[in-house]
Amino acid sequence: MTDTKKIEVYYHGDIVGYLAETPNHLIAFQYADKWLRNGFSISPLSLPLNNSVFIPPEKCRDRFGGMFGVFADSLPDSWGQLLLDRHLSSLGIDKGDVGTLHRLAYIGKSGMGALEYHPAKEIDYRIDAAGLNYDRIAEECENILSSKTSDQLDLLYHMGGSSGGTRPKILLSEGDKDWIVKFPASKDPAISGKREYDYSLCAKDCGIIMTETDLVPSSICEGYFKTERFDRREGKKIFCVTFAGLLETDFRAPSCDYSTFMKLIRMLTRDNNEDKEQLYRIMCFNVLTHNRDDHTKNFSFLYTEENGWRFAPAYDLTYSDTYWGEQTTSVNGKGKGISDKDLVKVGTDAGLKRSFCVDRLKEIREKIGVLGQYVGNQKYHRTAKIPLERRIKEIWD
Repeated sequence: MTDTKKIEVYYHGDIVGYLAETPNHLIAFQYADKWLRNGFSISPLSLPLNNSVFIPPEKCRDRFGGMFGVFADSLPDSWGQLLLDRHLSSLGIDKGDVGTLHRLAYIGKSGMGALEYHPAKEIDYRIDAAGLNYDRIAEECENILSSKTSDQLDLLYHMGGSSGGTRPKILLSEGDKDWIVKFPASKDPAISGKREYDYSLCAKDCGIIMTETDLVPSSICEGYFKTERFDRREGKKIFCVTFAGLLETDFRAPSCDYSTFMKLIRMLTRDNNEDKEQLYRIMCFNVLTHNRDDHTKNFSFLYTEENGWRFAPAYDLTYSDTYWGEQTTSVNGKGKGISDKDLVKVGTDAGLKRSFCVDRLKEIREKIGVLGQYVGNQKYHRTAKIPLERRIKEIWD
């Protein structure tokens, strides 16, 4: 098949720039002239607002299909990629014949965030929640994960083919709001949906900003976790980019420290204190509630013309493990053996008052008692590895 070699990038109907494949199969980017006059840098660390032709570094070949991270954020993760591959197969297209730009064309207008890609190969679907049978959808998701046939493949693809994350999920609208509903993966316990919902309630009680959350009733499990999308607001698409996309780091392995995140927030938000406080709360919450899957794609920034760059609401806060047995994002250089002193140091080094850090840590520790059935007693040990710290320090200094 003839693969796509060039594609246009749009934001709210305005052309941002152009993506094109180079002879060595990296995806180059150049801003459009109009965007240079009136737009903003969509990735300040890698794509400053100038007329250069930007070529991604070689590391992006394996991490992001040869693209800059901000565009890779538009591509689906494990679940969405599986659905896209199954959809392509149903069209008689071998997934090995479909390049990165061709996949962006299939995402078209339906990707997470606000960037859109033209020419698109699919129309932008907006599925209404009315009349959906969530238990039936969960069963069909299990069929897909088990490599079985599903007579709901088209529906699942249009509802979740552009989604991020590893767990099965659907994207839908209800009234004037857009939502994500998650379903258990093959190895998830039946309680996983209720657990994430309970975590979200506790996190909000700890002062962590999240969008609206709910628990969808089920007759086969304890419910499905439902959360409002922060990249949609009253039907309008909001520009967002993950920390992984900005730092161009592999989110599948430990590669960052919370102090790096603090420096990124200070740089992009002009040292916004509220955003630093939010990250501090999330860091403490993750460590104390055994959320070890705190990788760089589980943190994002939003950009709007009114507010500039701001730290996005928290998401993916739930009990999780890693096969290496430590926090994916280290704290003061440690993935294990994390002490109160380590947590407070990350906060005070970022300019937060020591009294705030100590008080919030104490408050969060007291409030997470309601999650005792999930968390239990945990022990931590020492380790350290922060390969990206040097890069952020150079930019910050």
